[in-house]
Amino acid sequence: MAQPQGISADLAWWRAHRDGADPEAARRVLARLTAWKVQHDEDRARQAGPFFKMVWDGIFGDDDGAVTEAIAEIETALADR
Repeated sequence: MAQPQGISADLAWWRAHRDGADPEAARRVLARLTAWKVQHDEDRARQAGPFFKMVWDGIFGDDDGAVTEAIAEIETALADR
């Protein structure tokens, strides 16, 4: 079976390693999650009108929330080191 890739893998890695994450690995995951968030926000902004933004949020809202939360947690963990 194929290994998960993309934000799913990065979020799973963070959940599994948040208590003792290697700082360099955490920075790499943070960079990928931040890039995903930037692209997500740009793509959402290009949606025409409030209806399509609502549909976008319905499809991607859970991922956006999980990524936003993980970014904040990783930034806090790295700042504490």
